[in-house]
Amino acid sequence: MFTTLFLILIVILVWLFFAYNKLRRLAENVKQKQSNIYATIKKRHDIAQRLSDIASNYGDHEKLTHLTITESDSIAKANIAVSEASHLIGNVQMLANRFPDLKANSTYQQLMVQLDKIENTILERREAYNAAVQIYNSLRGSIPHLFYATKLGFVEATYFEMDENGMDQLASFNTDDGKILRDTMGRMASVATENIKKITTKKNDDAENDSPDNQ
Repeated sequence: MFTTLFLILIVILVWLFFAYNKLRRLAENVKQKQSNIYATIKKRHDIAQRLSDIASNYGDHEKLTHLTITESDSIAKANIAVSEASHLIGNVQMLANRFPDLKANSTYQQLMVQLDKIENTILERREAYNAAVQIYNSLRGSIPHLFYATKLGFVEATYFEMDENGMDQLASFNTDDGKILRDTMGRMASVATENIKKITTKKNDDAENDSPDNQ
């Protein structure tokens, strides 16, 4: 009986190990795709600021604000930066339409070309991110993974979509990086060890009771 239960436990642990690793690989892929989008957003933000610096010599420069975004900023701040950068770029383009010299500026033209490439890159990376999210969420929500995924820290990932105002919104995505699993495995190991001790003690007691000295 004990051997059978032990083998069943081993099978469950092996299956859980492979299932967990698969979910974790998919989760890490989502994080990587999200990081790629964030890096591209920062590049777009930097270009917007450079455009603002060039346009500051022309009229209505008070509408051009200085924006900053760092690697330590949160996803929420990154979303705000996307909105601010879009507003800033729009103001610069309006100035360029009013001032031919600005529109003809070689640096301005180069930055606009770079901006167009960045916009396309964001679209490509959004598609890649959403595809990764779809694969991860599909596995996470399938049987039997849905019974343990949340308990092991695998939360549902959110798609990179537009909000009601038409602005891109990138949601934060974090997993527990194995802490819950380590704690669970530790508790299971403790329970298993305790049960083995009890079984061993019982066997020793039974052996003593069956010995000739106790007959």
